[in-house]
Amino acid sequence: MKIFITGATGYVGHQLALTLANNNLVHILVRNLNSPNLPWHKNIRTFAGDINDCSSIENAMQGCEQVYHTAALVKIFDKEPAAFYKINVDGTKNLLNVSLKLGVKKFVFTSTCGVLGTSVLHPKSENDPRISSFDNDYEFTKYLAENLVKDYVHKGLFTVIVALSKVYGPGIETHPISVNKVIHNFIQGKLTIIPKPGKLETNYCFIDDVVQGHILAMAKGIGGEKYILGGENISYTALFGCIRSLTNTKARLIEVPKILVQFWALLQWMRFKITHKEPFVTGKGIRQIFCNKTFCSDKAVRQLGYRLTPLREGLQQTIQFLKPQNHAQ
Repeated sequence: MKIFITGATGYVGHQLALTLANNNLVHILVRNLNSPNLPWHKNIRTFAGDINDCSSIENAMQGCEQVYHTAALVKIFDKEPAAFYKINVDGTKNLLNVSLKLGVKKFVFTSTCGVLGTSVLHPKSENDPRISSFDNDYEFTKYLAENLVKDYVHKGLFTVIVALSKVYGPGIETHPISVNKVIHNFIQGKLTIIPKPGKLETNYCFIDDVVQGHILAMAKGIGGEKYILGGENISYTALFGCIRSLTNTKARLIEVPKILVQFWALLQWMRFKITHKEPFVTGKGIRQIFCNKTFCSDKAVRQLGYRLTPLREGLQQTIQFLKPQNHAQ
């Protein structure tokens, strides 16, 4: 079978392309043919193009029965906010239109649990309403894209949405503040900062589970439905406590109060105004740091057969991968 994938130079898309290529012919659309993150496999065909160029999409998608759209602009801030809308919304619409035109059988869209927002009394599931406004253009544009994907079911395209929490595990490094990078710094003995109180909880999903979850969503997902591909909910303190028990790292863990992060965000914004260097954290984004973001994957487990790797087991594999001699390779 021929399968089309966007975002194959990204963390999840790269692993997904390699996995699918074991039993399928995979077409990937990339902007840079010289990217060091290109997945290499005898069954992968690489096409130069862009999701905002319908002709290049159509050329790469010819003959493909399935589409996985994992590409996105993933960051908390961009000095050109319109870029989020161009890539995450318009790009998705282009892919949906071409898929419909070429008679693609199934379309899986990769979204984020961030669309659901913060959790209060219990872990959030797919149909729980968002209780707060959006804090960044990334999450808002993924929300808009989700609505587009759902609309195309009524136009005759079989679409399924998968929503990811914080992904970790062996794979390529594509983000400056990824979970893997935080884990790596901690096991290297570097000072690690977490929000105060450290009992705040977040959800972490293992990369292998996420890749298999995409494939299961394509095979078993119900058209128009959304599935959370998450992992365990755990507090910051417990997470780093687990890592410490697996590595015996002596790294210091410091809880930082909200007011200090607000001050840091202000300094970051002032620096941006002077140097145009994008901030690591924004005033709006602080709310996302000092909250619980827990999610429930029961629907995916029940309907897709999704499997959650125990966090400790996933961390063991990740730490082994991140050891200096392995990580350098």
